[in-house]
Amino acid sequence: MTIPKLPIRIIKQGGNLKATTSVDTLYDNRKSIRQELGYIEQDYGSLVRVLRELLTSSKSAQKSDPRILWLIGDYLLSFFERLDSLGFYLVKQNETVARDISTSESSIEKILSFRRRFSFISLVDSSIPWSQYRENKVPIKQTQGDKNENKNVRRRFA
Repeated sequence: MTIPKLPIRIIKQGGNLKATTSVDTLYDNRKSIRQELGYIEQDYGSLVRVLRELLTSSKSAQKSDPRILWLIGDYLLSFFERLDSLGFYLVKQNETVARDISTSESSIEKILSFRRRFSFISLVDSSIPWSQYRENKVPIKQTQGDKNENKNVRRRFA
């Protein structure tokens, strides 16, 4: 029997980001949901800081390196996977992330689509402009990447 995933929302409260869920969920028989929400708040806050930094570096360059946008998508997918493993899902995930990193929801959708399409960073050619990747105009190379490659790249940027 699988336990249904619980919805959470990330709200801005003062200068902080807070993870919330329904009151009914708090009385669920699971281990300390409040403790898990605290962990999610910290994880999400860290994610937002990293994504803002990556976006800033991407925008400050004369030509946006599509690998930076690939990293943003990779960080997002990893966060969503962690939420899933804890038994939660983020309500309006793209809208929430877009709000917190000051970009558009459609940009988040395109970044996630790009990251899913190019499963390894080695498949992304930095000489090709982001606009071509964004519009799905770049074919995927038929090379196989190393599964540990993505983790190693993230460590260098963290």
